[in-house]
Amino acid sequence: MPVVSDTGPLIALAKADCLAVLKDLFGQILIPPAVHRELMAKSGPEAQRLDDALADFIVAVPAPPIPPEVERATTRLGPGERQAIALAYEQGAFLLMDDRQGRSAARRLGLAVSGVVGVLIQAKGAGLIRSVRDVLEEIRLQGYWLSDAVLEIAARQAGEPPD
Repeated sequence: MPVVSDTGPLIALAKADCLAVLKDLFGQILIPPAVHRELMAKSGPEAQRLDDALADFIVAVPAPPIPPEVERATTRLGPGERQAIALAYEQGAFLLMDDRQGRSAARRLGLAVSGVVGVLIQAKGAGLIRSVRDVLEEIRLQGYWLSDAVLEIAARQAGEPPD
């Protein structure tokens, strides 16, 4: 099954230098033009990591036409989320997205969706990372906002002891 990503999970994983888990779990990640533009606008240490992943396993593809049902479900979302959902819908793909409204819209359209926390739990289950909590704490240290509650729930779901 193809995998499409929005900007957020890619930036979060780049901040913790964990983009490789996406390649290991899914092989290739498809992104629409709006997400590509958002990634190219990044600066800081994650910018080079994103560039390297774009040269390796993240593939920018043309934006598909947005069907009326996707248009209705995504009217309040930004261009990256709208295009990512439309691409996942067209491809019958698994969607990576952290935006709460975007995830809700994707689910209403029948798409399978996960955020960075779900990816990290899957990566731990596959033996690709040692600790979900450690990766999420690194992501947070690098400026990606995550609440304490999200961190604790993710660690508990990954079978890690409370902090």
